[in-house]
Amino acid sequence: MHLIITSAEDMASMNIRARLLEMADWKESGEFEGSPVLSRGNHDMVLIRDTHLYREHLDRDVQNALGKRYETFIFASRHRSESGLRTLTVHALGNYGSADFGGQPGKLVPTNPRLATQALLLLKRHGEGLGFSISFETTHHGPYLETPTFFIEIGSGPDAWPEKAPAEAIARVLLDLESRDITGDDAIGIGFGGGHYAPRHTDLTGRMKVSMGHMVPDYAIARVDGAMLDQMIEKTPGASVAYFHKKAVKQPKKGELESMLADRGIRVVRSDGLSPRDAG
Repeated sequence: MHLIITSAEDMASMNIRARLLEMADWKESGEFEGSPVLSRGNHDMVLIRDTHLYREHLDRDVQNALGKRYETFIFASRHRSESGLRTLTVHALGNYGSADFGGQPGKLVPTNPRLATQALLLLKRHGEGLGFSISFETTHHGPYLETPTFFIEIGSGPDAWPEKAPAEAIARVLLDLESRDITGDDAIGIGFGGGHYAPRHTDLTGRMKVSMGHMVPDYAIARVDGAMLDQMIEKTPGASVAYFHKKAVKQPKKGELESMLADRGIRVVRSDGLSPRDAG
């Protein structure tokens, strides 16, 4: 079972929730913090009153209240950026440095690379033609949980958050997750370099059979030492390969990372070292 988390404080989250309620039949299966737990297939959905980013240990609170452990937590959320770029995004959680927006300093949250990548691939399909860019983001912000987690978001400002079409696209993604096996035979990867929106890694998962877990952008590469690399691997379950945004990670840091990856049994790959993804 997976748990979809929506927030009453978040306009985009409530928009996605409304579309989910319109597009499918849900049944009440319990109560969490004064609101019903809604269930459909292999998904439950809850409503929280506070901001997603700062809801630390929500998995512990859910387990204590419901007596259930979920395979994955999926936060339906807004995305904000100064650029105002209209974008739909998927990303893992954690902080390579300070915890300015929730979570814990220097701590990553486990992710579900296959399910997150499947969400991105479905989002490209359902969000086509809406005038939004669609991409991964590199790992960032809170909250801190010990359950595999990812965010799926409407961005990047208040003009986009209440729009019905992008919320419907995300709702379709959430309803379609695991309806068929898109990423079941993918290699599992971690990523290095490039910008915040991980353009090479986003492109790679669309063309080749690889599901991405934790990714670190250029601006945080210097923070990846052996201990942080161990977190990236441990909290990307099944990680076996690493992909570098070509020319983005400079020497000597790239050589240092490649050596540490080899010591940990992680193979550095280029796109031609992966199997092509099936069309459709």
